[in-house]
Amino acid sequence: MHVLMFLGTVFWAANIVAGKEAVNGFGAMGLAQLRLAGAAILFAVLFLAWRGWPELHLGGRQWLVLLGVAFNGLTLNQICFINGLARTSVAHTGLIVAIGPVMTLALACLMRLEPFTLPKLLGMLMSIVGVAMLTLGGQEPGSTAHWQGDLIVLAGSASFAYFTIQVKEIANQYDTLTLNTLTFALGCLLMIPFAVRSVMQIRWAKVTPGAWGGLAFMIVLGTVVAYLFYAFALTELAASRVAAFNYLQPVVAALLGAWLLGESMTPRVIVRGTMILLGVYLAERERGEEGQ
Repeated sequence: MHVLMFLGTVFWAANIVAGKEAVNGFGAMGLAQLRLAGAAILFAVLFLAWRGWPELHLGGRQWLVLLGVAFNGLTLNQICFINGLARTSVAHTGLIVAIGPVMTLALACLMRLEPFTLPKLLGMLMSIVGVAMLTLGGQEPGSTAHWQGDLIVLAGSASFAYFTIQVKEIANQYDTLTLNTLTFALGCLLMIPFAVRSVMQIRWAKVTPGAWGGLAFMIVLGTVVAYLFYAFALTELAASRVAAFNYLQPVVAALLGAWLLGESMTPRVIVRGTMILLGVYLAERERGEEGQ
């Protein structure tokens, strides 16, 4: 289980690098549509292989809830994630995505789903200040990071945080495979009005092998396999043990960005990244202790 979780973490981290390569060939919105479409098809194939032809008996309200979940967690999240990634560095993207648990916790506290405590508040503030310093500290020479891209990625993390809260409310109504198949199919359909023009403008003959490889990685390993590994690991490992692997994701992403894309690892990024992850740790540690 630990090996599977480690591989899933590496796949998620490498997914950021793959996206950076793929966006050059397909454009941000085109890539977002193709990623969701590819993942939706794979989840549907897995569903049919395991369950056969579905017999869904969902009411109108259930479909509306699923539409909201799919829009926040997939459509809006991918619009922001890929557009932001196209405008900033892999290291910045990995660190901003890493504060997702803190944003989920902040929303849960604001919605009175969880109590505010001093350690949680300190952890949230530390992560937020770290992101602010990382984003607004000015662009360093030779860096591809930009504050506009950072803020767009941050918006994507916020949409995913709300998605996480939404999913917790309906998770007991569906199994993992069914929920993913439905939400990815709906998310793909909801993306069409935003991305259809970009997809039609893709110059398919000029798409490089690297871009195709990046797209394939994002669909297969960065989405379907990574999530299934994660869901499977949760059935065998404590949630706190699984969450600990999330701290590796920005580190692995930054190292891969430096190795494969030649991005610089500056002392400022390291110090402020450490501050962000420490804030996430403080907030999540308090949350974990409450759940024991």
